[in-house]
Amino acid sequence: MNGALEPGAVFAGYRIERLLGTGGMGQVYLARDRDLPRPVALKLLNPMTGDEQEVRARFLRETDTVARFAHPNIVAVYARGEEQNRLWMAMQYIEGTDVAAVLRDGPVRPDHTVRIIEETARALDHAHTAGVLHRDVKPANILLAWGEHQRVYLSDFGIAKAVDRSDGLTRTGELYASFHYAAPEYFEMRPDIDRRADVYSLGCTLYYLLTGRLPYPAATTGALINAHLNAPVPRPSAADPRVPRGFDGVIAKAMAKNPYERFPSCGELALAARRALTEPAVTMPATPPVPPIAQSAPPPGRPSRGRRRIATALAAALAPAIFGTAAWLTGISRTGTADSAGPPAPPADAEAAAEQAACAYTTLVGTYDYADPAGWEQQVQAGATGQWKSQAETVLPMARVLISADPERSRVQEATCTATMSAGGTRAEVQVQLTTLDAEPGAAETSREPSVSTVMELVDGRWLCSVFNAPFMPE
Repeated sequence: MNGALEPGAVFAGYRIERLLGTGGMGQVYLARDRDLPRPVALKLLNPMTGDEQEVRARFLRETDTVARFAHPNIVAVYARGEEQNRLWMAMQYIEGTDVAAVLRDGPVRPDHTVRIIEETARALDHAHTAGVLHRDVKPANILLAWGEHQRVYLSDFGIAKAVDRSDGLTRTGELYASFHYAAPEYFEMRPDIDRRADVYSLGCTLYYLLTGRLPYPAATTGALINAHLNAPVPRPSAADPRVPRGFDGVIAKAMAKNPYERFPSCGELALAARRALTEPAVTMPATPPVPPIAQSAPPPGRPSRGRRRIATALAAALAPAIFGTAAWLTGISRTGTADSAGPPAPPADAEAAAEQAACAYTTLVGTYDYADPAGWEQQVQAGATGQWKSQAETVLPMARVLISADPERSRVQEATCTATMSAGGTRAEVQVQLTTLDAEPGAAETSREPSVSTVMELVDGRWLCSVFNAPFMPE
């Protein structure tokens, strides 16, 4: 069975009319409802992926998420189930198109653009009120129904996240948001991502609608990440002089690097866009690039410029070493140093064991297994505990995407470790000095000497890593 259903076939009581589209997880068919005289969009999970637990969980979570909503701008889910070993859901069928298809013909008139943004914002604010982030706001997920008013619908909550949960349901090769519309905090993997990430993505979509261009049309993944983190926010009127200049300020605020400087809700972004149609432009200073080095610690709750500097170095240099990616994504800082009064010295063999474990683990993390990435990820997870383990569940799938897209190859040649033990001898702060070898295809290897900070903890007789921080990245 190849998974395809022919017109006229009956699946779970639904009569198939035609294939609407295919994606990485399955297919969507136009079908007739089994109970009511209406068309439905029948979404089926591929048979070859149906037994993968994380894919099934993501599919089921989409139905659970959308079932919580009852909103005129959100595609409704009618039913779900499993048939012939395939998960399925029956959704509201929208006869129309999506914004991505419309944009293939060029930019959209500002007044039409604002209406699309307003209705999308209503859907997003409704989801946010229910405690759900969409996390993949982009033109392809905004549908336009045919008809006199062309109602706007927000679709695809497949990677939506309840704001009080963190379960790492992201497949390798996919990210929480599409790169072209992803907020900077996704690349920093901040634990406090909130509705302002969707505000940023909606701002990117607004820019694209107004200009017909992506806000950051970078040629490579690294350059695109670097642009989201550091490039000045683009002005739509500079890309297309026909765009009212009032939108420049709207985009500048919606796409601010610091989420605390953005509109606090999608509705407020939409309101500002509506005003920009008629009100004179407000002159705003250009958004400067992020300084290379933070001069002081940021206020509590604000994004760390130190983390952003690490991310910038990684993206700009396209460094694939995972120890850099991990620190860049997590931004974990070291915990306190040893008491200056000098606690009792732990056994010498404990210190040596902690150092040996830290060197071995850091070498593992820094030497990506291109032949067996899944096995490498399992080994990294097996050597983690506590804070780093929970972070790694999200970091590692992201890291695998970035590394696999990079032509450069890196490996750890040597690791030297120095431990500072706790009084009980069950916890060690270990400074690791690495020598790594990097090589572009067809080029000779070059060496670097990055430093890594780890915390190793003795758990059931094994030294495991609870904090992993690589503060120094290649320039």
